[in-house]
Amino acid sequence: MLQLDSFVPATTWSERGLLARSVGRRPAVVVSLTAIALFALFTAMATAPAALAGTIFPGQYQLLDHPDGSENPPPYGLRVDALGYTFSVETGGANIVLDWDGGATASITGTLWNNQLSEMWTVDYQLTGVVAAPADLGFTAAAGSGLLTSPALVGTVLTGEPAGGTGPVFQFLADGDRLGGHPAFGDADTPVGRGWILPIGSTDDWLVRATLVPEPGTALLLGLGLAGLARTRRR
Repeated sequence: MLQLDSFVPATTWSERGLLARSVGRRPAVVVSLTAIALFALFTAMATAPAALAGTIFPGQYQLLDHPDGSENPPPYGLRVDALGYTFSVETGGANIVLDWDGGATASITGTLWNNQLSEMWTVDYQLTGVVAAPADLGFTAAAGSGLLTSPALVGTVLTGEPAGGTGPVFQFLADGDRLGGHPAFGDADTPVGRGWILPIGSTDDWLVRATLVPEPGTALLLGLGLAGLARTRRR
């Protein structure tokens, strides 16, 4: 009985066999890549410090406005009554980060949105005498100083003031300070930063919430995991 395939040249049979073997391998390769990606994704999720409530690890934290405060609205993260301004750390394109490597110093740097003038200012505030709190709950700082700068490059010196005249000038603790009446913004484990600033006699202070910025390695693992899931879905 004559078969139509018998007219196919032998070289084509070889090519088709190679193609079949190649295609046969592809599902296995995709499965392997997906398995690796999923493992990376779950590993990143399991080891990400942000997943552990009530802890503050050394790293970089994105600062957010705190919902509590007598000048709310508009929301703010820095209040400087000596100048007559409040500053948002997240609206208008503001971007403020707190960096702490676990040592005796930390910094608060970036851009602030002036709520009254509707313009961007910059700040560079350095914390010294940093002491880690027990049980990874954060840290306190004995002193703070820095510069708040307007778009016209007019600088205002910021100097930390101990609350009540004694104690730390800044606290960064996973205690959800003053968030009890604002459940949408966090709970008792949310990292909150607060600290007074001179001059005495006016209300000048930091009051911010914070969220940990993932390390590049963690972000890469998450990306690999998501890419693997997307590729599997297309297959």
